[in-house]
Amino acid sequence: MRRISRRAGLALLFSTALAPFGPGARAAGRDAAEAIFRGARAYTVRIRTEIVTPFAEDSRGAFMGAGFVVDASRGWVLTNAHVVGQSPSTVLVAFADEPFVPARKIYVDSFTDVAVVAIEVKGRALRAAPLDCSETPNVGESVGAFGHPLGLLFTGSRGIVSGRTDQIGPDLLQIDATVDHGNSGGPVIRLRDGRVVGIATAGAGGQRSDRVNFATPMKDVCRILDLLKAGVAPDPPKMPFSLLVNEDGSHTLQVGCTFDSTRWPFEPGDRIVSLPGHEGSLKTLSDLVTALRGRPGPVPLLVERQGKRVQIEITPERRAPVLERRAAIIDGALIAPAAFEDAPALREAAEFMIQSVEPGSAAEGLGLGQQDIVDTFDGHRFESLQLLMAYLRQHPRGTPIRLVLRRWSGAIHGIFDYHVRELPGEDVRFVGVEEPVASDGR
Repeated sequence: MRRISRRAGLALLFSTALAPFGPGARAAGRDAAEAIFRGARAYTVRIRTEIVTPFAEDSRGAFMGAGFVVDASRGWVLTNAHVVGQSPSTVLVAFADEPFVPARKIYVDSFTDVAVVAIEVKGRALRAAPLDCSETPNVGESVGAFGHPLGLLFTGSRGIVSGRTDQIGPDLLQIDATVDHGNSGGPVIRLRDGRVVGIATAGAGGQRSDRVNFATPMKDVCRILDLLKAGVAPDPPKMPFSLLVNEDGSHTLQVGCTFDSTRWPFEPGDRIVSLPGHEGSLKTLSDLVTALRGRPGPVPLLVERQGKRVQIEITPERRAPVLERRAAIIDGALIAPAAFEDAPALREAAEFMIQSVEPGSAAEGLGLGQQDIVDTFDGHRFESLQLLMAYLRQHPRGTPIRLVLRRWSGAIHGIFDYHVRELPGEDVRFVGVEEPVASDGR
């Protein structure tokens, strides 16, 4: 056998190791990526949204984003919640080289930045994106984001999965494929097999070179889609408890406090361990929420309490559907029930909050602001939006409405400042399920 010198051996080792990444392999990888992006053009869409009466999560205006087909027979398109809005909105969808057509919101999530809209399928042969619902991509895997960044239609960018985080809220993938205005809601595709592993969701940072980009993992989204197809409401549970946040800004699964000891009989310091069917898989808040979707009624939950494992019984209550939100507009101030799940921590719980203020309205002129808490209307407290609406319907038009407001205080020794404002009562409208009704009954 011919002996090979150490230097020659190392040269042979490196040449062999690098061979798959030579010109031929690079060309093959490039061809595969081109084919994957061509395929994405068939199932990716443009989305145009108009919002006139925004709730707190949205802004008034017209917006552009992306989405992709996930059910060809139903005409379902998946996108971000922030693309179509958590407020009443008009949504239009367009495929490449085709005109916009109306779309109907099927579902908007209040925890994960996910929404599903539907378009008319009649006479159309749609192609659904291939989804990977079982595997979270590894750090270092090559991915591509496809959409319309900065208005450049049906454009692909590529990069890698650079990490995972839950510091912003729900679990997100960090990617260095660019997410800009216009490709939010578009597919994030694993380039080794062409399967969609996430939804392009957000970008952070100023310059393109130092931006961090985020995608919502498909593994969690697929649970929402499966429940929708089965006719089961996938809304996340209400979470009237707090989890401790560590020094990295991530939620631990250790309980800080519970605000509903009947439904969630936690004790401070409990560590959430597992649910039936999810043994060993609960690592983040998103894992817990996903596991509880579609599971009403008593659920056994294993916690670690003072060094011992204890089974408790929780009774999750799902959040109200986003698409059924209702509100009253008084002289330009959109007022809806407050949704603070830790409201019992306040001595006086917040029932109503100003979600937005119309530009140029009387409410704006009087200095009402988003997130002002409304304590009383003409000296009255109302326990539900239905009771407030009934009061406003019989209120004579043009008669002033006196609001007492709570605002977070900047003072060292106080939590709230209390303000009083008198709205003219000229313009009272209603938003949501019920048709708008004038305050004088017309």
